Amino acid sequence: MSSIFLQTKVWNVLILAIIIFLISCTHLKQEPLVTWLYGYGNVEKINGRVKKLTERYFSFTFNKEGDLVKIEDLFKNGIDTTKYSTIYNKDNRKIESIGLYFEEGKKIREIFKYDIKGHMTIYIGNTNALSPDTDRFFYDKAGNLIEQQIYFEKKPLWTYKFRYLYNKSAVCTGIEQSTATWHDNFKTFTKDTTRYIVFDSKYNWLKAIRNGDTLTRKITYY
Repeated sequence: MSSIFLQTKVWNVLILAIIIFLISCTHLKQEPLVTWLYGYGNVEKINGRVKKLTERYFSFTFNKEGDLVKIEDLFKNGIDTTKYSTIYNKDNRKIESIGLYFEEGKKIREIFKYDIKGHMTIYIGNTNALSPDTDRFFYDKAGNLIEQQIYFEKKPLWTYKFRYLYNKSAVCTGIEQSTATWHDNFKTFTKDTTRYIVFDSKYNWLKAIRNGDTLTRKITYY
């Protein structure tokens, strides 16, 4: 009897361990491996489940699903806020985010549109305008932003191209940005490089150098 009891107990422990393992795996699958930072020209893939990111002029807040919910524009001793709502289709795929803010007493709406992989590919600013500004974004197979096109009144103004720098441990240590404009029909690109010099435990940069200027930020996680 003691042998049967022992075997039963062992099986119960194994079953419980399997259940806990499966629950843990399911939970991990639901958590985004990265959080995408969008807004005010920012498009950045950040490791982990970001709760809030604050830099020199802006503060970005995210929910547990990795969706942007608020941008606070910090200047002139006050806070201007854009609040976002994200729309998913019936297959639970993110298709667009809508941002609302006030400017001179008027409610302004902006839109982020996403592709099937969840990458933001189109940004439409101030949809109240007759011809709203539109940015377009392109990514490589690894999901890194490699090109951004800025339009004004349906005409291209700037093109940015990006190249990422890595160390021997495959940690991104900087980004090289090439910029071309409509002035010479986008034939000439000027380059500048941002180098990351301080990282947190998730290998996201907290301090960087660009054109002699020091950039700092603070990141909190769920």
